[in-house]
Amino acid sequence: MTRLLHLSDTHLRAPGASSLHPEIDVAARLAEVVDRIRAHGPFDAVVVTGDVCDDGSEVGARAVRDALDGLAPVILAVPGNHDLAAPVRAAFGEPRAEVGPWLILGIETQVEGEVAGVADGVAPALAEIGERPAVLLMHHPIESRSTHEWFTLREGAAAAEAVATHTAPLVVLSGHTHEAYAARLGSAHLFGAPSTYYSIRHDGTEFEFVTSEFGAAVVELGEPGQDPEVDVVMVTDSTMTVEDHLTAPEGV
Repeated sequence: MTRLLHLSDTHLRAPGASSLHPEIDVAARLAEVVDRIRAHGPFDAVVVTGDVCDDGSEVGARAVRDALDGLAPVILAVPGNHDLAAPVRAAFGEPRAEVGPWLILGIETQVEGEVAGVADGVAPALAEIGERPAVLLMHHPIESRSTHEWFTLREGAAAAEAVATHTAPLVVLSGHTHEAYAARLGSAHLFGAPSTYYSIRHDGTEFEFVTSEFGAAVVELGEPGQDPEVDVVMVTDSTMTVEDHLTAPEGV
């Protein structure tokens, strides 16, 4: 069994940087999630699927990396639309590792100055993966509960087709929507993580912010070919609930 702690949208920032939600202590929320989720370990790897920092700063990215120190032997991150790629790589290194039988590989979907993303890195990543069992990390989801333009991917249809026709065992982990979800494309499993910052509830083009709720996910990977399982851990008003075994149905 390979166990991954899946975090996303941590949104830490440099001291003095502006925030859309200055009332939320993002560092404290990340620390609370990490503290509460330790009981679900040990973990073979921690993965952060983007919006590592809120302001594109290396200070914010390194603060996240420091907060995760010691949780697992492998800690990886990919940038999101609030990030710059270079600071995230400086803090976390290259988003690639061999963990048990699984290759974990990150790709960049962010477009500087835009909220939505681009999926042109998916097909090359799948070609690199080949027939190896793999976990693909990306900030913007290929599919989610949202159809709002902010939460979409240019070239998303081509990426979805490439994932759906990929023949090797594949798990795709993403963030951006601040909402946990599960989906299937062909034999591939897609999972989105909640945010450690605050939640968003999506319904097509509509969405609402739930600033009192935040969390993370634990991904359990069995032998390649077995269905993965995900536990979603949410914190609301200093309480914790666990939605056991979030499975990946045929649709969102």
